[in-house]
Amino acid sequence: MKKRTSTVCPIVYALDIWGDPWSLIILRDVLIHNKRYYREFLASRENISTNILSARLLSLVEAGLLVKIEGDSNRAQTMYRPTQKALDLFPVVFAIMHWGLKYNPNTDMTIPIMQELTTNEKGLEQRLLQHFGDMTS
Repeated sequence: MKKRTSTVCPIVYALDIWGDPWSLIILRDVLIHNKRYYREFLASRENISTNILSARLLSLVEAGLLVKIEGDSNRAQTMYRPTQKALDLFPVVFAIMHWGLKYNPNTDMTIPIMQELTTNEKGLEQRLLQHFGDMTS
């Protein structure tokens, strides 16, 4: 993805990092679904292609949102974990989800996380953050 060299606008800065759909889907998968491995991202229902997935993971690592942890003996063991910079996106992700809930008539409200978002957002965030207690960056 082509990035601007610099900007004074915080919206442009943010969108340059995670504003394309695939990056935001990967961040959703990391933050909400606790996905860690390349194969888990590939299995998302949105069917991201391998070349786009590789490029977006690299971009998110370079932007400081994910840390790439190499597997000891096997590339399949390589893990991606969120940094504090990514964890700070929870309110943004939740706001986007609320907007989608309001305007997408096809949202499946039987999904437990959708119910929890609408009834106990703070509790949901606390529960999801427990997945990342091992992160120090």
